[in-house]
Amino acid sequence: MKKYLAILCFCFFLSPPSLAMSPRPNVVLFLADDLGYGDLACHGNRYVKAPHLDSFAREAVEFRNFHVSPVCSPTRASMMTGRYSFRTGVCDVYGQATVMDPLEVTVAEVLKAAGYATGLFGKWHLGDDDQHCPNAQGFNESLTFRGAAMRQYFQPELLHNGVAVQPDGYCMDLFTDAAIRFIRENRSRPFFVYLPANLIHAPLQVAPALAADFDALGLTDSTQKIYGMIRSVDDNFGRVRNVLKELGLEENTLLIFTSDNGPCSSSKPVDRHMAGLHGLKGTPYENGIRVPCFMRWPAGFRSPASVTRLAAHIDIMPTILDVCGISKPGGRKLDGRSVLPLLRSPSARWPDRTLFFQWDSGQQPRRGHAFSVLTETWKLVQPVGMDAANQKHIRDRYAELCRLQGRGERSIEGSPRYELYDIAADPGEAKDLSGAHPDIVLKMKQQYERWFTEVTARWYSPRKAVAHP
Repeated sequence: MKKYLAILCFCFFLSPPSLAMSPRPNVVLFLADDLGYGDLACHGNRYVKAPHLDSFAREAVEFRNFHVSPVCSPTRASMMTGRYSFRTGVCDVYGQATVMDPLEVTVAEVLKAAGYATGLFGKWHLGDDDQHCPNAQGFNESLTFRGAAMRQYFQPELLHNGVAVQPDGYCMDLFTDAAIRFIRENRSRPFFVYLPANLIHAPLQVAPALAADFDALGLTDSTQKIYGMIRSVDDNFGRVRNVLKELGLEENTLLIFTSDNGPCSSSKPVDRHMAGLHGLKGTPYENGIRVPCFMRWPAGFRSPASVTRLAAHIDIMPTILDVCGISKPGGRKLDGRSVLPLLRSPSARWPDRTLFFQWDSGQQPRRGHAFSVLTETWKLVQPVGMDAANQKHIRDRYAELCRLQGRGERSIEGSPRYELYDIAADPGEAKDLSGAHPDIVLKMKQQYERWFTEVTARWYSPRKAVAHP
């Protein structure tokens, strides 16, 4: 109860009158699953056909330096709360470590308290029971499923507001159908639609017709299916955008498209386009944590434009609230910042900052386990820490990727080590400069140590059930 009273209190404090007097914008957050930076034509992919996303990329503001966690649940927790996932109780992709503390305040809760209709249609992956499900975390309407992935993508087993249903159709189409119904039903009031697709996550199930376009390209069967699933994402993104246009809502809608982590190649050899980036999903290298990100709000800022400043998943919630003219929740620390100044002027003053990315597959954060520390110039990587038993597929594909990229394999197991890259000049992380700059390595290690101690306080405190600032 205290949580909701606090939300109601701070929602009375709005942004400047110029924003408050105009109709509040709608927000649509479209999140793809396992879609890599190199999976789109605008980043050099010669095979994927995604006309709706390509068109949107040409018309939107692109964040070319946007980063997320190496895997999905942590990214989702950060996007919903504006906080590093370790603060929220989320550090992994299975078990209790995917369950977000119900005391966390989500962007949906804040928007709902301010009068927004809120709906989630797709993958939640932050807790399935009544206390942790989307409807308990600020969503009026939800169509989702349990856990990380469905067993079947055709005629899937879903949960509609917590009630089990099994509609006929393909999962991506069903989620989009529900989102479009929600938009139509709430066209006369501001709404927040969160559409977190479960594509292109395994199992690789897609209509044969969508994968058939890639038959003659010499790609593996898995990559053909992945690219066919991207076609489905594109088709449905286009459907959402078209209904916004049809209803006259696109002008005053903030539409965001991004992904939750880098590519998880399920084929060997690896034949996905990697856009010159190194690593895969599950690693703290760039191709594990750098993803596409596009935003468009015709009534609020000009586009197309390109932003090169560093931004991340933790910035999504503060940005949405800033756009909507709603204050951030009080009583807790938000790690992200609104990127609205950059959306309005990509050359706006934007102080450099240090961001941190870590995934721990041990159900509890472990100090020094595979992480990266990132600024606009430097990146420190400690890649070691993958659990051999449940990450063998990532290790195997990673070794293949290193071979195809013509570089020696950098083991993601064994003793900790520290690699340093001039990330502005070397986004492919090809030249380790740690030996030449031990002072920078030491400084960034110390920054990581302080960060880890702060964001994991809840895990090492007797009061584990309490959300820490």
